[in-house]
Amino acid sequence: MSAARNALTAEYLYELYSTAIRNDAVCGVLVTHMRREYLPDRTFQHVQELFASHYRTYKAPPSYAVLAQTFASDFDALELVNTFREYDGENNPEVVVDLLETYIKGVRLQAVYAEVGKLYNQSRQVEAEEKLKEYAEWLAGFTLKSSAFVDVVKTFSVRFSRNRHREEELQASGLKPVTRFYIADLDTLNAGRNLRGQLSCLLASTGVGKSHMAKHIGLRANIDDGLHVLHFQLEGSEEEALNAYSGGLIARNAFYFERGHISELEMRRFEKQIEQYAGSITVRSFPRFAARISTIDIRNGIAEYRKINARTPDIVIIDSMDLLTDASRRQWGAEHERSKRIAVANDLKDLASDENVWMVATYQATIENRDWLNDENNVLTEYNCSEAKGLARPCTHLISLNQSSAEREANLMRLHVAKSRFFRKGDTFRIATDYDNETFYDAARTMSMRK
Repeated sequence: MSAARNALTAEYLYELYSTAIRNDAVCGVLVTHMRREYLPDRTFQHVQELFASHYRTYKAPPSYAVLAQTFASDFDALELVNTFREYDGENNPEVVVDLLETYIKGVRLQAVYAEVGKLYNQSRQVEAEEKLKEYAEWLAGFTLKSSAFVDVVKTFSVRFSRNRHREEELQASGLKPVTRFYIADLDTLNAGRNLRGQLSCLLASTGVGKSHMAKHIGLRANIDDGLHVLHFQLEGSEEEALNAYSGGLIARNAFYFERGHISELEMRRFEKQIEQYAGSITVRSFPRFAARISTIDIRNGIAEYRKINARTPDIVIIDSMDLLTDASRRQWGAEHERSKRIAVANDLKDLASDENVWMVATYQATIENRDWLNDENNVLTEYNCSEAKGLARPCTHLISLNQSSAEREANLMRLHVAKSRFFRKGDTFRIATDYDNETFYDAARTMSMRK
C-alpha cells in the first residue's frame, strides 16, 4: 500500500495519544493500527515505538513517568510527551477511535484508486475490478471498535491483573473514596461500593425534591467526607443554587441567607464552622434559556475546573439532565426525545468513567394524573414513566422520588430503587425531610418514625 497523501494532524495526535495513556482499549488500537507513514515526523514515530513496545510487554499503556524516564535525554520526544500531559481536549475514546478508523479507510481508498487507475490504463480491467471487490469486502469487515467476543477463561488472568493494577493505582492516587448516598437505606444497600465512574439519576415529577436530594448529596459529601463537588446548574438561577447550598451548610432556610436575616454574631460562628470543612462545592451555571447546552459543555466545564483547581472533582451534579443535548449538539425533534435522552445518558456515563467521578443527575418526570401520584401504593419506575424508558439502561442507579399531597404536608417522601446495577432494586423507603432548614434527609426523624 502506498503512503498516506497527508499524515495525521499534530492536534489530533495530541488528543489520540493523551487518550491512549488513560484508556487501555484506545492504546491497544493505537499499537495495532498506527503506521509510521501516518505520523508527521520522527519524534512521533519514536514515541509510537515506545507505546507499542510497552503495551505488548505489560498489556497496559505507559504512564507519564515511564515516558518521561524513557525520553529523559531526547528533548523533542520529552516535549511531545509533556504536550500529551497538558493537552486539554475532550479525550473522548469513541471520537478519537472513529476518526482514526475514517483516516485509515481513506488511506486504503487512496491506494486502491491509484492502483485501479493504473490497471485500467494498462487495459487490465478484470484485475482492476477484482481490486475494487477486495476493497469492498475489506471495508465491510474493517472496524477499530472492540470485539464483542471476549473469552472469559483466556482473559481471566489478564483481566485480574488489570483490575489489581487499577485498584493499586487508585489507592496510590490519594483519591478519597466515594461510596455514600448520605441516606441510610441507600448506603446500606450500596455496602461501600465505589461510586466513581457511575451515573445515578434522580427521577421525580415537578416540585417533589429531586434538586434538594442532589444538593443534599453535594452538601454531605463536602461536610462529612471532605469531597469536592462540581454542581452544574441548568434549571433555575445560579443565585438559587448558591443560596440553597449556603443555607444547607448552616442548616438554615435559604431565605435567611438570601435576605441577610442572620445576625453578625451568628455569621461569625457560621464562618468558623464552614471553614472546618475539608471539601468544597463549586457551582457552574449557564445563561438562562441558553440553547442546546450539551454534554460537551459538561466535559469542558470539568476540564476548566481541573485547570483552575489542579484537581478533578470527586462528584459532578447535573440539575437538570433533561435540559441537556448530546455531544453531537443536534437539534432533536419532540418525536425523538427518547433517543436524545438515551444519547445524553450514554454521554454522561462515559464521562463519569473517563473522569473517574460519580455523576449525579436529576430528571423531571411528566405525570399529570395527580390522583395517581397521591396513591401511595404507586411509585415511579422505568415501566410506568415514559421518561424512564431507555434512560434507565445507561444509568447505574435510577432512584425515583415519590410524594403524595398528604406526605408533602407531613414532610415525608418515598424513595424507590427503580434500577440498580450492583445492589437489589425494587425497595421503597419512607424518609422524613426538613426543607425549612434546607435538609432533604432528616435522619433523626426518619429513624424515630420506624421505632
